[in-house]
Amino acid sequence: KGVPLTHDNILSNLRSIIRTIEIDKNSVLFAVLPPFHSMGYCISLFSLLSGIKVAYSPDPTNSATLARGIAKWKATLFISPPSFLKALLKIATQQQLKSLSLIVSGAEKAPQELFDKVADLGRDIQVIEGYGITECSPVLTMNRHGETKIGVGQPIPGVKLRIIHPETHKPLNCNNLGLIIASGPNVFSGYFHHNGSSPFIKLDGKSWYNTGDLGFLNENNHLTISGRLKRFVKIGGEMISLGAIEEALIEEAVAQNWPRPEEGPAFAICFIEPEGEKSQLILLTSSFLTLRDANDALKNQGLSNLYRLSHIKQIEEIPLTGTGKIDYRNLQDQVLEE
Repeated sequence: KGVPLTHDNILSNLRSIIRTIEIDKNSVLFAVLPPFHSMGYCISLFSLLSGIKVAYSPDPTNSATLARGIAKWKATLFISPPSFLKALLKIATQQQLKSLSLIVSGAEKAPQELFDKVADLGRDIQVIEGYGITECSPVLTMNRHGETKIGVGQPIPGVKLRIIHPETHKPLNCNNLGLIIASGPNVFSGYFHHNGSSPFIKLDGKSWYNTGDLGFLNENNHLTISGRLKRFVKIGGEMISLGAIEEALIEEAVAQNWPRPEEGPAFAICFIEPEGEKSQLILLTSSFLTLRDANDALKNQGLSNLYRLSHIKQIEEIPLTGTGKIDYRNLQDQVLEE
């Protein structure tokens, strides 16, 4: 699907970001994401429109080069998906990162491990997590500088969010899990040459973009993400979050000091739905792990027996997309083929 974004979409989003992130004349952005997607594109323009200094590096996967670049240009602001950030923090020295004061994480959920690694640097570096989608140019929410982290933060100026029932589309109250819909000047007008169903939902006479994500808003409008709707599978009458399984395995891996790859994710969950049988959960991992150990880990993390893995597939490396996210489509195709 092509996502056409207008100048107004992008500029409105950048205006809101500039009002949300604390910068001054001494700020230096180190921009490393390629401009072939909306996050990298907006970061490339951010410094030009805000007036701060910027240095660029062409490959976000080359952690050694990134560490040297941050030190060389005395960068104060770094924006990246968690997968690239974790790889950078593993290889960079405290001396190389001493100029950083603010790290912004987006594109996928930031694990607690990332916040712990930044805290281990022993300096006053704040990590701000945000949430966005290509179709929204891309930022929708962001935690604010100096405030306690709650979920992925509040909507940036100009953005409105609602939570609705995934099936009935009935609006839900605070703290109720549902489908996230969004509106604002940053939201695109529709896919390019798209013949499928509309990406928009009509509510109270207004058009809202269907993000396809599940989450809830608290009383202060902080958004917490539960995951993509398509990354939930129904087992035993309950909606099981594949992302929650991955998070539980990561938590147990840290607690048990399991060996994991130096770079990239260690776990990815896919599923199969055999005809006439219940759905089966498949763990793909580059770490050596038995099925029993993996299921014991889920139990240790407090997940119910519905969160039970059926198979483990050992793979050399979990593939990533160009934006640093796990390439679930590729992995799901592999699982279905086998």
